[in-house]
Amino acid sequence: MKTLKKIQTILAFSLVLVVASCTTATEEEKDTRVPVRVQNTAIHTIENNLDFTGVVQPFEEAHIAPAVPARINRIRVDVGDKVSKGQLLVEMDNTQLFQAQVQLDNLKTELQRLDTLLQAGAVTQQAYDQMKTQYEVAKSNIENLATHTQVRSTLDGVITGRYFSDGEMFSGAPGPAGKPAIVSINQIRPVKVLVGVSERFLPQVQKGQSAEVRVDVFPERVFEGRVNKIFPTIDRASGTFRVEIVIDNQDEALRPGMFTRVALSLGEQQALLVPALAVMKQTGSNERFVFVVEDDIARRITVQPGRNFDENLEILSGLQPGQKLVVTGQHNLIEGTEVGISE
Repeated sequence: MKTLKKIQTILAFSLVLVVASCTTATEEEKDTRVPVRVQNTAIHTIENNLDFTGVVQPFEEAHIAPAVPARINRIRVDVGDKVSKGQLLVEMDNTQLFQAQVQLDNLKTELQRLDTLLQAGAVTQQAYDQMKTQYEVAKSNIENLATHTQVRSTLDGVITGRYFSDGEMFSGAPGPAGKPAIVSINQIRPVKVLVGVSERFLPQVQKGQSAEVRVDVFPERVFEGRVNKIFPTIDRASGTFRVEIVIDNQDEALRPGMFTRVALSLGEQQALLVPALAVMKQTGSNERFVFVVEDDIARRITVQPGRNFDENLEILSGLQPGQKLVVTGQHNLIEGTEVGISE
């Protein structure tokens, strides 16, 4: 009887050990699962605004100079003066113009004399035509010399550079402006900003689209701009094309050289957004990747990121809507890790 009880005691103890062993094994098996939190990826509607930095530039710029070297008689403007198109800016030495005018007057007199003789039959038509050609050439020369003796503005703007004084000799060599010039003019009403836009937005950028321009000098003010020109070529080094933004600048608050921030509005678009913290970077490269869960197994996926939207990041390729994206615990994962999804 005692032996039977002893055997029963041994069996009961063994059973307890087996159950405990199984429980421990089960617990250990659960511990191998890496706890993660996931989020289903989805498409969102976003405001498609592109942000850039740039520098205010004059809408047009002109470096004013005569076509031929000559002495400067008088410069009628100075830096900061506003000028209008056609306004007289510089008077050059008119000695050549005076000599050409005397020659033209003589040719005119001779042409009138030959015309009288031609009517009387005293000279040939050929002699008359030769004299008329000389007269027309001299007249054209007068018009050309007059243009370069009185140098006028080619646009409305403000004088931004004056490089000579009265009485100096203009030689035609490049000066401080990098080009031959006596004065320089900037048109600052309107002004423009050039920005580089990623080539993937080329179909969406249209002439006339609105843009918001801000400058540090006027932090509370927003200047309204518009797309005025879209350059037709892509810069392969940067993968961008240039866009010209024009601002009316009626009060001339914006000046060339000011640093600007430009927001170009392209309307609304659909985009796949994920938490930015879910996207990791491969050490030593520019590769970006995320983990998704498929049948309780972590799968690593390489993605192409786009723009930041607050705490979210646009994903251009690699992910599909509806996938279970790991948003917490991803740093503990490698390809093929078994995971446990927590709430």
